Amino acid sequence: MQATIKQVAQRAGVSVATVSYVLNGTGVVTDETRQRVLDAVAELNYQPQHAARSMRGRSRTLGVTLSALPGRLAEPALTEVLAGVADAAALRGYFLLLATAGADQDETELCLSLARTRRVDGLVLLDMLVDDPRAQALAGAGIPHVCAGPPPAGIDSPSVAIDMHTAAVDAVRHLLSLGHRRIGLIQPPSELAVSEPIVEGYRQALTEAGLPFDPTLVVESGRAEEDGYQAMTELLASPKPPTAVLAGSDELAFGAMHALNDACLIVGRDVSLVGFDDLPQAAHVNPPLTTIRQPRRVQGQQLAMLLDDVILKRNTSLRTVTLSARLIVRRSSGPAPVS
Repeated sequence: MQATIKQVAQRAGVSVATVSYVLNGTGVVTDETRQRVLDAVAELNYQPQHAARSMRGRSRTLGVTLSALPGRLAEPALTEVLAGVADAAALRGYFLLLATAGADQDETELCLSLARTRRVDGLVLLDMLVDDPRAQALAGAGIPHVCAGPPPAGIDSPSVAIDMHTAAVDAVRHLLSLGHRRIGLIQPPSELAVSEPIVEGYRQALTEAGLPFDPTLVVESGRAEEDGYQAMTELLASPKPPTAVLAGSDELAFGAMHALNDACLIVGRDVSLVGFDDLPQAAHVNPPLTTIRQPRRVQGQQLAMLLDDVILKRNTSLRTVTLSARLIVRRSSGPAPVS
């Protein structure tokens, strides 16, 4: 027999009202209580009737939520993804609702609220985290959604991801082919789902070349350009600095480039540099940046089409889409300097 909301409440040790608060995004509950409820939902395979209700009164709108990070909407990489989502949404007959969480607002609660009030038929989740509470909550509540990146372990959420692991392997192989043997990595924040695949790809390429993994050559950074500056400064201060560096984003690479310039080092001659993204300005900095071109607009289009399929329960067997990235070689990467 299908589990009831009362059984979920009993398993979680809370009231039925609290379960409703968690699933519908209303009221105020602690993170610990919310997690207990979501765990009980998963254990009992409780299926709310949200999907059936939404089909009776669809909004024809897809939702995208963003965190309250300053300047987020000005980021070129995000703009590309959103443009792709908007393109495909329009072709499938949907409007697009972009909602930004306030400084004191939980993004998970925002997602649940948009779905509960039927303002959206489904949600696109960007900036996936390793343990992403949004995907956990939406999956537990039976709300249609797709993830722009790998979903949390154990959560069977539909996703459209870019193969960051293979891209990192290709980037490091490129530097190895130029004779570099001390290759540094500026790692994106480890809580981001894209971070670990980049680290693992970096390690794999080194292992293939018979080189040891040196943790002193890996610096976990933030997301902004100034974070890349600080990370490169740290790498340059090590007893044996790297002759080449892979940065986990173009923003981090731009910051690293400034740090190298301030250290009176010539990018591409003294230290080679590779980024991730291929943002529009990557081809116009000095020197032009070697980087990984990610098909972000295509990713956005695929996210909207997959979400439409999930909403209408079409092609439900195709729940994971992986897109390939491509190395773009420019002048920021060159032969290893002669000792």
